[in-house]
Amino acid sequence: MQKVILLYILTVTINCTWAADITVCQTEKTKYKYRIELANLILSKTANQYGSKEIINFQEKDPTQKRCIHLLLNKEVDIVYLPATEERLKQMTSIKIDIHNGMLGYRVFIINKKDQSKFLAIKTLQDLRKLTGGFGSQWGDFKIFSLNNLPVYGVANTDKLLEMLTKNRFDYIHRGLHEAWIEVEANKKQFNNIQVEESIALVYDFPVYFMFNKENILLKKRFEEGFKIILNDGSFEKLYKRNFEGYAKRANLKNRTLIRIEYPTPKGLPLIDTSLWLN
Repeated sequence: MQKVILLYILTVTINCTWAADITVCQTEKTKYKYRIELANLILSKTANQYGSKEIINFQEKDPTQKRCIHLLLNKEVDIVYLPATEERLKQMTSIKIDIHNGMLGYRVFIINKKDQSKFLAIKTLQDLRKLTGGFGSQWGDFKIFSLNNLPVYGVANTDKLLEMLTKNRFDYIHRGLHEAWIEVEANKKQFNNIQVEESIALVYDFPVYFMFNKENILLKKRFEEGFKIILNDGSFEKLYKRNFEGYAKRANLKNRTLIRIEYPTPKGLPLIDTSLWLN
């Protein structure tokens, strides 16, 4: 009887050890689908050595980026995936591989359909300064507006951005190539007067990294090893192309006016490899 009880205790202990308990605070299914898939791919490739785990959400509604950092620093979540800034790189430890391969630094606009004609006249940064953007005031690249002397309407509650755009509070919202069409499509019933602008793209370096609490050395080590595996066995390329190849073609960058803008990318970071999609 004692052996049976002991076996039961050991079984429960093992199951608890292998439970799914890697928490992230950014789990909105449409916006962060790829990042969650990537994290789960890394976890699956390292399961034999570290145990079978998968990503679970911290809570139903995604916190702000500022809140996510607070949660990570207080060990309430295990991972965040955020754009790199000097402050964040000091606060947290990170794996310096841009998980979007540079694509997030190529931006197109969401606009009101009636405004497409006025965007056709935009050819330079100086031209763009005649219009006003709308953007999340807590997002990591919000500072590009002041750095480039671009008028902006900053919004803390980013869920309201599309609604404010339709009410002409500003002229455009710039989004990543993989974000713009998804957001327009997901909101077409509520906001049927918006579209992805057809003629312009902004360009700047904007790497997004997996970031960890500095004390969570083992989890970072697991992700470093897992990243090496998926880069070498082709599974990263397969996942990336499945998620983004269509958007890269749809963006039609060769026929857009590309406007290079200034962004304070931290110094000394590895070069961003865009070869999976840009070439």
